[in-house]
Amino acid sequence: MSLLLVAALLYVGFALGLILFVDNIVGVFFRDPRKPIQLRSFASSRAFVTSQKLDQE
Repeated sequence: MSLLLVAALLYVGFALGLILFVDNIVGVFFRDPRKPIQLRSFASSRAFVTSQKLDQE
């Protein structure tokens, strides 16, 4: 039973990883050429820093 659970979790993780990978590839090829390329990790870290600054006030 636990082997089946592990296999199911691996399958779901692989499927989600594949979806995110395809989403990133599609975003690279079909982005607006007028906008500069900005990495999502940079945008999320900037949003996190901004939220921390708001909490301090």
